[in-house]
Amino acid sequence: MDSVGSWQLVIAGPGTGKSAAACQRVAYLVDQGVPPGRILIISFTRTAIAELRDRIVLYAVAGESAKSVRISTIDSHAWNLRVGFDDESLPKIFGKDSYDLSISRTVELFRQQQSDLCEFMNRFEHLIVDEAQDVVGVRADLIIEMLGSLAETCGVTILADPAQAIYDFTTEDGASAKEGGSLLARLETESPRLFTRRRISRLYRTENSELVELFLRTRKEIELASNTAGHVARVQEVIRESCGEDIGVMTYENIAEFLTRRQDGSMLVLFRHRADVLFASSYCSHVGVEHRLRMSDLPVSVRPWLGWLFGEYCQAFVSKEEFDKLWGVRDALAPMAFRGESRDQAWDLILRLAAGKRPETVDLVHLRRLVARARPPVELCCPDLGVEGPILGTIHASKGREADTVVLVMPSLHERYSGETDGADAAEVFEEGRVYYVGGTRARKMLVAAGNKTTFVKYLDSGRVYRSLGPTKAQMEVGRRSDVDPLSHLAWNNSLDVQRILVTCVGNTLNVKAQISAEHDYAVRLILEQKGADGVTRYPEIGQLSQSFQHDLSKLWSRTDPLGKLRPAPTIHHVYLVAITTVGLSEEQRGAVRPPFSQSALALAPIVKGFPMVQFLYRRGGRKT
Repeated sequence: MDSVGSWQLVIAGPGTGKSAAACQRVAYLVDQGVPPGRILIISFTRTAIAELRDRIVLYAVAGESAKSVRISTIDSHAWNLRVGFDDESLPKIFGKDSYDLSISRTVELFRQQQSDLCEFMNRFEHLIVDEAQDVVGVRADLIIEMLGSLAETCGVTILADPAQAIYDFTTEDGASAKEGGSLLARLETESPRLFTRRRISRLYRTENSELVELFLRTRKEIELASNTAGHVARVQEVIRESCGEDIGVMTYENIAEFLTRRQDGSMLVLFRHRADVLFASSYCSHVGVEHRLRMSDLPVSVRPWLGWLFGEYCQAFVSKEEFDKLWGVRDALAPMAFRGESRDQAWDLILRLAAGKRPETVDLVHLRRLVARARPPVELCCPDLGVEGPILGTIHASKGREADTVVLVMPSLHERYSGETDGADAAEVFEEGRVYYVGGTRARKMLVAAGNKTTFVKYLDSGRVYRSLGPTKAQMEVGRRSDVDPLSHLAWNNSLDVQRILVTCVGNTLNVKAQISAEHDYAVRLILEQKGADGVTRYPEIGQLSQSFQHDLSKLWSRTDPLGKLRPAPTIHHVYLVAITTVGLSEEQRGAVRPPFSQSALALAPIVKGFPMVQFLYRRGGRKT
């Protein structure tokens, strides 16, 4: 190992153990006497954060003390710095900026050499940046400024793989991102110190000879490519030739049937575009194939035991004894909320995140604030949306993940990738090739290649996917990050009853319908179809879709009906309840809900998804199509 203060740039391909190298580096530093709290790990994705800390503990002789290493995503670290060192008041911070704007503001604080921020950064003795090839734009600005603020004795380790850089130009919607200014390119001219370059080439992810060949052949095509003409086709062809099974072009119905036959709950099914995931998920839900989702702009699912345990607990602190007693009471009422959870591990987790001033107590006020963040600590969150079954996701969202069996669904190539191009367009073509390289290298034992025909979709200004189905029908994405109003059901007279209904739904995928309610000012209520033990089917309201969803529904209405002759049908079917999450309430939000949630500031809320048909009816008794 190099010295604690060395600056290293480590290039490592997929499956060569980048994350393991990062963990071993931290373990070495801790064992050399560097205080864990003075080591900072920054990762591009939330995916890697949860597992890094446990792996570091396994490697380090120091054991449990290594858990106090600071680990964060770029976005969360920027947010924490801004909250800690910006002069803006907290309500203003929590109320306005997107993460990009927040990062920009944090960059300004560095450039202004804010004294407390500089002093804070000077305390660190080692900085590790993982997945650096995907750090571009304003996030690259932030890392460059952080490098310049470190003490002279502070070491830096940056881990990257240029062959997996897929966030400079492309997105999972197929649009052009073009944030520009990648961190790796800028290090050469803007880093305050030179980096020693190192390379890890040994492949650990798989021992399957076909996969080893695929990893090597696709990487060779990626690294040696100089001509855009046919580049993406060549990458796809290598994947098809080297994979364990090529099942040909599949419809979304075929994919659902394939998953039903395979019965592999750990399988990873990767699509190029978000819309493809929506279509496939819709068909799977329709035929009862349990599955999980992984792509951008999905709601964060915070573990439901938190909301059920503390939703009616209104104290500011909780001791271990009180926690154990409360766990026993709430577990007896609804054991499904605690399925797969360990009481002692749950206590250790919240104690680490929100320790109170008194020994062995948890500060629930702080814990509520953590849950109320737009991006709560990853340790409190479920890794995917849904409980069991194969994971359907985009290639972009699969970065850092792997599975024994991966199904890579590759669409037919667009004309834009078939000819020669120049400049930025050429860079975009090469990046498109890297996207399929990333997808093809997620497998440990078996890669299944499949094709699909691209279905034409459109996007609203918000990014919501929709598809026109004629003059009076359209499919519309339901289930984006802000689609469910987190507060409305907590203000209802029967809010406690709704919580008891929601907790019984934990771990299940259930049919719901979205109903426009005239008696509630045309809010869109979520209605669950629930068959009781007495055999009677009931239809309780469990939540409400948000104003932002209703705004998009109005936008779709305007595009479908420019002449104003139609109105939306009152009911949207084929929506699915896929998760129950814990929501935390800000100080302002607490005034809008009923007790006990106005005091506890924690509760359960539904998460839904679907790609249902929205029907528009002719006004004044006109015909219905």
